[in-house]
Amino acid sequence: MAKSYDESTIPSLQDQLDGIISRVEQTGASIGVLIKSLDRPADQAILYSHDADKLFTPASNTKILTVLTALLRLGGEFRYQTEVACTGDLRENGVLKGDLYIKGYGDPSLHTSEPFQVHAGVSLSDIVASIRQKNIREINGNIMVDASYFDDQRLGDGWAWDYESEYYSAQTSALSVNRGVVQVHYRPGEAPGDRVEVSLTPKTSYVQLRVEAKTVPAGEPNTLQISRQRGTNEICVSGNLPVAEEGSHFVTVDEPALLVGTLLKELLEEAGVVLSAACQVQQGIVPDQSDQIALCESAPLKEIVKHLNKTSDNHYAEMLLKTMGAILKGEGSAQAGIQVVRETLQELGVDSRYELRDGSGLSPYNLISPRQVLTVLEAMMDTSEYENLLHSFPIIGVDGTLESRLKDHPLCGQVKAKTGSLVSVSSLSGYATLPSGERVVFSILGNRYPGDTDYLKEQEDRILQALAAF
Repeated sequence: MAKSYDESTIPSLQDQLDGIISRVEQTGASIGVLIKSLDRPADQAILYSHDADKLFTPASNTKILTVLTALLRLGGEFRYQTEVACTGDLRENGVLKGDLYIKGYGDPSLHTSEPFQVHAGVSLSDIVASIRQKNIREINGNIMVDASYFDDQRLGDGWAWDYESEYYSAQTSALSVNRGVVQVHYRPGEAPGDRVEVSLTPKTSYVQLRVEAKTVPAGEPNTLQISRQRGTNEICVSGNLPVAEEGSHFVTVDEPALLVGTLLKELLEEAGVVLSAACQVQQGIVPDQSDQIALCESAPLKEIVKHLNKTSDNHYAEMLLKTMGAILKGEGSAQAGIQVVRETLQELGVDSRYELRDGSGLSPYNLISPRQVLTVLEAMMDTSEYENLLHSFPIIGVDGTLESRLKDHPLCGQVKAKTGSLVSVSSLSGYATLPSGERVVFSILGNRYPGDTDYLKEQEDRILQALAAF
């Protein structure tokens, strides 16, 4: 027998949520909310709706669309590949009279070492080992990097130039390592007036550090700034750093494929492979006449999207979007990937009245409604990839971008949802199991808040708390 629900409690819930929404809108912000029970009859299922068909900038809720499309089209067991090949003559004495190639097919998890290894995957050390296993001891040629699987558009549509050096705005290239960033470590000098000490992880000649920052006495303002000059790989460290303060900052690189080639060259030399004095790192396409040395595979997609959604990794999302375009449309571009997403959403019952410009949600030009988000979340429950999508979402009070929220509330561990944040934007959409055992799916999209978006996140939590109490 189906469980019965007390409908008399719904008006009370609606009154509470109306109050929250009203206070949000009094700030000048706009907010759309749709909450639906997964257990009640269809005519009783909508528990709350406010501007559910209005279009909002979803921020990283865009990743929901990217990930579910990839899971449905590529499958949770899909693995990225990275190819190593050579041209010329490989002699019995281990001397390669030709070029060494590395070609990327969009693996976002290629890495060097911690802190860049966030889950199982291929490291550049693995690639060096595969080269050594072929008994290559000397290379009389160049290190060639092939990023031709994707187009040359490195940044998303609508991304702002003033955050190009920030980690969340890494360039998208079919061949990339460490999510397209390097880590700059900083610490004060021995005494006020001394230059700030900086170092780089991984150590590489591909990036140059220009240090203009100085040490100041404890208690003075920390005005340290770290940024990369546009179109270059010169990172400038400027400002003042008080005594006893230290830390690190991730900075993007220009042309990530060349960073891969430079690091590979440096690691080969460390491993004892002799490189000719004329050896250079250059871009090029693997010739048809090349000999394959290795084909390295990533972790399965179901593991990759866990990192993507739980940490809201923009780089992973953009790489995944172009991968879908390359595989399913024959064009490694964001536009081709978006076409795959649109076709998938149409099959899931979503109308076409929305805008998508990237895969991560960093573009402010993305627009979608709470009803459209909720439609795909509900439709995914009837697919074979639902569990992989669900397990990729942060769990409230437990992990990812929701780890610090509602820790001491009955909903802790019972909400699996994707967060989203931009300037003036916050979003939260996903699934929840209420203390009563009732299951709900919801979407909350907030835009145009004039202050710190932590306020919008607090209102999202209040909506969930009211829902849990009704």
